[in-house]
Amino acid sequence: MTNKTSSIECPEINVQEWEAIMRVLMESFGKRTMAQFFLYHPYEDCAVIGIVDRVDGYTRTFSVDGERFNIADIIGAETL
Repeated sequence: MTNKTSSIECPEINVQEWEAIMRVLMESFGKRTMAQFFLYHPYEDCAVIGIVDRVDGYTRTFSVDGERFNIADIIGAETL
């Protein structure tokens, strides 16, 4: 008997959704507001909650509480 673990495919993000995500990201960074970011992971639900400390356009990452995440992994965002 084999144990199969199914993974979740990364959802497609359209241009309007991506603009809304980037707006939340930059607002949290610029205005120091709390935000929640939903990140893609194939096997579990992942979320980052906090204030964005840094956005690095070169590496396409952002930091919350000193922990770095890939911007490309964001599949949703909202201000809190």
